[in-house]
Amino acid sequence: MSAFFRSALVGAFVCCLWLALSNAALAQSSYNFSALDRLLQDSVAKISGTAGGYTLVLVKDGREIYNKTFTAPGKNFSGDRIVPIASASKWLSAGVVMGMVDDGTWRLDDSAGKFLSYAIGDKARMTVRQMFSMTSGIAEDGNSVEDDILRNSAITLDSAARAILSLPLATAPGGSMAYGGRGMHVAGRCAEVASKLTLPTGDAWDTLFARYVSRPLGLRLTFFVNAKNPGVAGSVVTSANEYKIYLQMLLNGGVWNGKRILSESIINEMKRDQTGGAPILYSPYQSLAPFVPGVNRNTRYALGHWREVVDAASGEVLESSSQGAFGFSPWIDWRRNLVGVFSVQSQLLTVEPTYLRMKQIIRETLDRVTSVEAHPSEPNIVISPNPASNFISIQGIEGEYTLTLTNTLGQVVMTQRVEEPSATIGILALPAGLYFLRAQTQRNSIFTHLVHIQR
Repeated sequence: MSAFFRSALVGAFVCCLWLALSNAALAQSSYNFSALDRLLQDSVAKISGTAGGYTLVLVKDGREIYNKTFTAPGKNFSGDRIVPIASASKWLSAGVVMGMVDDGTWRLDDSAGKFLSYAIGDKARMTVRQMFSMTSGIAEDGNSVEDDILRNSAITLDSAARAILSLPLATAPGGSMAYGGRGMHVAGRCAEVASKLTLPTGDAWDTLFARYVSRPLGLRLTFFVNAKNPGVAGSVVTSANEYKIYLQMLLNGGVWNGKRILSESIINEMKRDQTGGAPILYSPYQSLAPFVPGVNRNTRYALGHWREVVDAASGEVLESSSQGAFGFSPWIDWRRNLVGVFSVQSQLLTVEPTYLRMKQIIRETLDRVTSVEAHPSEPNIVISPNPASNFISIQGIEGEYTLTLTNTLGQVVMTQRVEEPSATIGILALPAGLYFLRAQTQRNSIFTHLVHIQR
């Protein structure tokens, strides 16, 4: 057996050991989701829609903490049920666009005219960035204008792009923000051309999706319908249990199962406000705001998703989301290291009040739990901040102990001996990602915590 192979086996064993220790420790955490259960049970009759039920999945610190299904009498639903997700498709399509940026196939500021000979005048100047951030200048009006082009299974993606570009622009590129699917549809055809795949239009987009998203993540039940004219912005079907994998990869800084899918810089670019302060001509938030208290009508777009909650001082996005017209609602809470997917087949206007209340209950529930105990008889241990970027503070362990920080490959990246009840570890030199922090006392009590380092 080669030394390399032995090292790989040891690394895999250590990684599994740390995962087991972490899961054992985290299993002792108790989130009281009784209020969430009541809300979702009480909402079935109102929002369960044509499927007669829904599933909510929550993953925090890489561990599933909630996966429950609620149904009307006589109905079946589950986290594995495939449903149409409408505009939640946009976030997945952004994974294709950004994967192509990451490997140098194209740039976000490449123009439509570079790829499509029929993009002329101002339409030739539209960039990939603008087409994927609702600022291309293309006349959009939400879902109501999409039936005759975007959902037409009798035409191809190329002919759909030609039809869209034959229409007059609403404004010059970058002159407005208008929510819809037409700009992304044109970008999808540009991606096909940029890729140089020798496949029919439509097949080429599906192949790109498999290359950059579904195959690397092992998604078997997530795909675009309308083979010749895949709706880049709105025709994916998937399940809660598959969509959560894509979101967890983003939250992990582009890594899934130890494999890098997207670079961290690409993830950061995806999260940034891409609209440049352009006037909002139309958005679903403007439509919802008069009817649903708590909706911010001025919510801005990133790449493929909304910056739903933003820190007013720094401009940093705190929660990202990409809800669909049928109520399917995926989101990432970057502050709390949380992924959420609410899978339903109903109507967004009907679902939205429950969605907002649900997220508020989740925030309050998580914020009440500040630490995880490895054994109920041991004192409360507080690890903060988490996620962290410059340092990690540990409080609540009595006596001397040894701290060990290990990455997900099982490699020890830091060890420190502590003789006080509290300690601070500098982590500025460590790359972003998930780490296991282990504290071992003189009595051989072991506490293991999952820590997320952000950059």
